[in-house]
Amino acid sequence: MYDFMEYCLKRFYRSSGWNEENQYSNLCSWSRALLDFYTPRGLSLVISKLPTPHFKPSYTLTALPTLNGSLGYLYTSRELDIGTSATVDFQDLVDRFRIVVREPSKEENKTPSSNPDYLLYGRMFFPGARMEAMYVRRLSRNVQYLVTAVNSPKTYAAPQIAMQLQYDIGKWCSECSFTSDDGLLGLRALYNFGTPSSIGQWSIGTEVYYGILDKSGGMSTGLRYRTQPTSNAPPISFTYTLNPIVGHMSTSYVAKVSEELALCSRYDFSIYSYESDLAFGFEYRTKKPTMEVENGVVTLTADRTEKLEGLIKARWGFAKGLALMWEGRFKKTLFSIGLTADLKSTSPIKTIGVEIQYFA
Repeated sequence: MYDFMEYCLKRFYRSSGWNEENQYSNLCSWSRALLDFYTPRGLSLVISKLPTPHFKPSYTLTALPTLNGSLGYLYTSRELDIGTSATVDFQDLVDRFRIVVREPSKEENKTPSSNPDYLLYGRMFFPGARMEAMYVRRLSRNVQYLVTAVNSPKTYAAPQIAMQLQYDIGKWCSECSFTSDDGLLGLRALYNFGTPSSIGQWSIGTEVYYGILDKSGGMSTGLRYRTQPTSNAPPISFTYTLNPIVGHMSTSYVAKVSEELALCSRYDFSIYSYESDLAFGFEYRTKKPTMEVENGVVTLTADRTEKLEGLIKARWGFAKGLALMWEGRFKKTLFSIGLTADLKSTSPIKTIGVEIQYFA
């Protein structure tokens, strides 16, 4: 399940018409959602407030295995209709298999170029007083930049700052980045063949980076094929990524076999060490039918109007072992329950946790 601040950021992207799926860093977003999901550790409680459509604070407390927490604030120039934890659309709040196609909204087209939208976010963690911040600003319909910073007083080091400039016109997207701690310069690009409305679409991307301080560089490239859902075939995705410098390559296959079930497999291989890993995963969605009451008669609406109310995820791989997670809603609260295990160990359970979110 997304962190509240992360969910607000995604809502900001959606309301302003920005498509994250069109970035090279999200080339494998479908397989990553099914296989690299985060499972909670210990007992965590997240409470957020919605005082205004522009300003939103959030508080996090983790009781187990150690006591820590955070205090965060977020402000946006654009009004965000978040809803409460009791009314928010659950399928938008969880990191899941999803098909995203950029469709610029009327609000986006009305945004004046002289006053672009922006998002400002800051959070402090305790104990330790480590701070993180983010500033996102839309320069135009196709251009935005991000600045993120992390500062830890205990390390007595300069704050780590990362900057990104992104340009997206739908057909292709490019990104320029720079990080201050290691002086890393990067350039990413993704090009799409065909149109989003076509049955299948190929995408090819690449990344080139160079470290100014250590005088070393690298690159990676990736290929993706996706199909759109039709009456005859479910949507599928195939990806292949290669990093020739470190000798790592990865292939993945994702298929949505039904409205509730999506399956994924991924194979990683190291060219130089011959180390490999094979992982499988799935997610199953449980739905709660929408009920309509008229003249004392309760009627269930069609499947297309049902809302996702629960999500079950499972992953197993030779390297990372087993991971299980159940996310859902109980009355006015949202919860995530997860565990990770190594079945080859004498003590198989590695982590177990529960996370509860409430915002109103």
